[in-house]
Amino acid sequence: MLNDILKIANLYDAGLQHVQARRGQWLKKHTELRDHLKEIADYLNSNATYKQGFFIDTMHAFNEDTGGTCAEMPSITFRSGTMPMEVSFKNDKDELKEYTEEGFRITFTPTITGQLIVLLFPHTNDINKEATPQYATLSVLDYPDQLTMDIADEIVEKGMQGAFFSSFTGMGEPAQDEGAEHKPLQSPKHDPIGFKRYDTTEKVS
Repeated sequence: MLNDILKIANLYDAGLQHVQARRGQWLKKHTELRDHLKEIADYLNSNATYKQGFFIDTMHAFNEDTGGTCAEMPSITFRSGTMPMEVSFKNDKDELKEYTEEGFRITFTPTITGQLIVLLFPHTNDINKEATPQYATLSVLDYPDQLTMDIADEIVEKGMQGAFFSSFTGMGEPAQDEGAEHKPLQSPKHDPIGFKRYDTTEKVS
């Protein structure tokens, strides 16, 4: 009986070794991924017809209590820049308010277990705050070594497809068939612009 209990106790050691192995894999893999995503961003910045800009960010886990960071848990984010929504409001003082849409983010981030999770944070804007979609999980890899650059390409492609339909430029596009190559991650909401209507002098009787 004691040996059986000891075997269970030793699971902690085996589990810790797996966590350490996964974290070590990510520390090596994340530099390769960062460089590869940089190539994608550079290519899109040079060739995309719409120039919102594409960028790569490296971030680390942050502890608010101490203000410290954890160098062993970096995350890599592929993101797009802000886009003007081409809608503006002017008051009687000629003060102008214009709106932009925040870019999407595809974040490759380790969990506390050392597994790798890839999240899509879609486009957001201040006009339809209540319609802001939640993030979507694009992929979960038990071991970071499983992430090849071909798989990274597939994840970025899938994430960008989903992100497009969360943008004001894609929300109005027609729904796609189930087998379609490009389709939204979820159905878009068509909420009215979140402003009160202004009573103008141009009233219709």
